[in-house]
Amino acid sequence: MRRCFVLFAVLLLAACGGNDEVAGGADDLPGPVPTGVEFAKPPASALPAPDFTAELVDGTAIRGSELWRERPVLLVFTASYCDRCREIHKAAAAAVDERDGAVALVGMLGEDEAATGAEYATELDLGHPVAVADERVWLNYAAREPGLVVLVAPGGEVVRGWPAGASGAAIGAALDELIES
Repeated sequence: MRRCFVLFAVLLLAACGGNDEVAGGADDLPGPVPTGVEFAKPPASALPAPDFTAELVDGTAIRGSELWRERPVLLVFTASYCDRCREIHKAAAAAVDERDGAVALVGMLGEDEAATGAEYATELDLGHPVAVADERVWLNYAAREPGLVVLVAPGGEVVRGWPAGASGAAIGAALDELIES
């Protein structure tokens, strides 16, 4: 009987195994906020971030308010065809990675289909989720063209936006103003 159970478990794992991970998908969503990390209150001039729903390139549904409930979120409005945006997205990812899980990053594709978005995420290999967002999300953030970067504080207030993108140093400085520990 035990041998049957072990065989069943091996077969089940093999069937579920494979490499179903998709770059930019649910596996790239952030884990819990690291212990001991605290965040400063956003400035009084901060505006409420428009909540949104979108699908990651693997079809996983996300909601903005869930992402920024406990941590800052950096949104990079991008497009697979935009070479300048790729560099902005890489700089944003490097700045976020330097904060060791305290900040989330989501690439927001507007004109791409999920398959193209998955290719984009695979090529960049940033280890952060990439969502396909409809036109309303872009309009709510006044994203007229790709390259916009928006920093949302924990709780959902827009702290800063960079319409033409930003350097990793500029993003890092803004993140450091929000991270107290």
